[in-house]
Amino acid sequence: MKYTIKSITAFLIASALGLTACKQTEFGFGDIITPSNLTIVADVIGVDANNPNGNGTGSVNIAAQAGQALSYKIDFGDGNSQMVPSGKVAYRYANPGTNEYVVSVNAIGTGGAMTTLSKKVKVFVAFEIPSNILTAMTGAGSKVWITDNEAIGHVGVGPSDGFTPSWYAAEPNQRPACLYDDEITFAKTANNQITLNVDNKGQSSLIGAATSFYGVSGPDGCYDISTGGTKELTFSPATSASTSSNSTRVQFRVPGNGMVNFGTGGTSYEILALSENSMTLRSIGSDGNAWYMKLKPKSATTPVTEKKLVWADEFNTDGAPNPAVWGYDLGSNNGWGNNEVQNYTNRADNAVVQGGVLKITAKKESYQGSNYTSARLLSLNKYSFTYGRVDIRAKLPAGGGTWPALWMLGSNIQTVGWPACGEIDIMEMVGNKPNVILGTLHYPGRSGGNADGGSTTITNATTEFHIYSVDWSASSIKFYVDNKLFYTFANNSTLPFNKDFFFIMNIAMGGNLGGTIDPAFTSATMEVDYIRVYQ
Repeated sequence: MKYTIKSITAFLIASALGLTACKQTEFGFGDIITPSNLTIVADVIGVDANNPNGNGTGSVNIAAQAGQALSYKIDFGDGNSQMVPSGKVAYRYANPGTNEYVVSVNAIGTGGAMTTLSKKVKVFVAFEIPSNILTAMTGAGSKVWITDNEAIGHVGVGPSDGFTPSWYAAEPNQRPACLYDDEITFAKTANNQITLNVDNKGQSSLIGAATSFYGVSGPDGCYDISTGGTKELTFSPATSASTSSNSTRVQFRVPGNGMVNFGTGGTSYEILALSENSMTLRSIGSDGNAWYMKLKPKSATTPVTEKKLVWADEFNTDGAPNPAVWGYDLGSNNGWGNNEVQNYTNRADNAVVQGGVLKITAKKESYQGSNYTSARLLSLNKYSFTYGRVDIRAKLPAGGGTWPALWMLGSNIQTVGWPACGEIDIMEMVGNKPNVILGTLHYPGRSGGNADGGSTTITNATTEFHIYSVDWSASSIKFYVDNKLFYTFANNSTLPFNKDFFFIMNIAMGGNLGGTIDPAFTSATMEVDYIRVYQ
């Protein structure tokens, strides 16, 4: 095909006219405006002279304002952010303690243009103390604690990564005298926090490594120290590597010099164990070691302070129980009058002192015609006494059919027999009714199933140590668990409870009280930390 100059020219003109006719309308979005004059106000709720970082609720009112802003994105500095069209929001921080956060605000204008501004805010958040800890520490609202001076390890020390006083555990009343008159008051506030007030009677016991922390110098001993009056404690989750098996996983910090009981230079205390009648605290001292202190309520000492310690077995020497104090009942003895099924032995398999405790172990095994073995220790013809208070700290065995007992018989049993000799059962528990503690007395006319006695229910009898006590006099016999009275018996001169008695400690299996033995039972151990007599 041939093209002429005229035809090409006509085509170009036509194309140009066509392009002009198809041109689309252009649209504009207006000016892109960046917000200006951005300001941030962050008001922490409850700030005053005594609470510079708020009242502990963690609440903060945040207000952002900027010219030409359509909306605001607020980053609260704790990992959370929020779109806030008005720029105003009430926010509550949750991390316990006093923490500083960077609040960042993006003021958003047209076309997504932004202006950014940041502001620091310091906020105090009070840890919500578990109700069981709040109640145990403060009682009905205020509770006075003192050093548990009779407990081994009421002062102790060990490595910083441990949770027991493995290096040193103080013997009863072994530390400086000024330690034992301190009165430590924990009180509940209106917002369920706890305050501390320590009355040290002018002096506190300090470890030598920490004296400079308190502004003095010298070795371990008593020093004139001001404890600083009433202080509000700061509670938080424990920061150590403890577990629920060895700690409550709750700690508190004491402002000022950090004094609670004795001075280590530490100000934070982890609550390892706590009940109504006992508290164990752990703190890292100035020397970098873990220090331990044990406390007890002041009221719990009343029955003991009237008497003096006259005899004790602390079970501190590994091996066989002290033969000067303990003998054994042996064999099956036709069920020992209660249709029991164990055979008592004097083997270390069934009774041994180890790691500071006496261990009596019942086992399922074939032995001399019996299917179970155990041990029954007694102080007959070795130690006996008349009247006094007995404290036995023990952890009881678990398992259906077990029947642990800590008890006493009249020393004249070999001449007058039972029940004429009298029987005082300080503690009995059966594995088929765990945590139910019995205190019982047997005597002529009231023996066997007709005995006098009472009971109380506790917690953790097989996993924690408890103190089982009897306070025995010519007029009464009182039974306690952890210094809590649960039964009182009226004694008189016509009864057999006015002469020497000796101790027995054992685990029976089955029998009239022990009941059905769990077929899955293999072994169980009663651990006795100490037995003490006060008169």
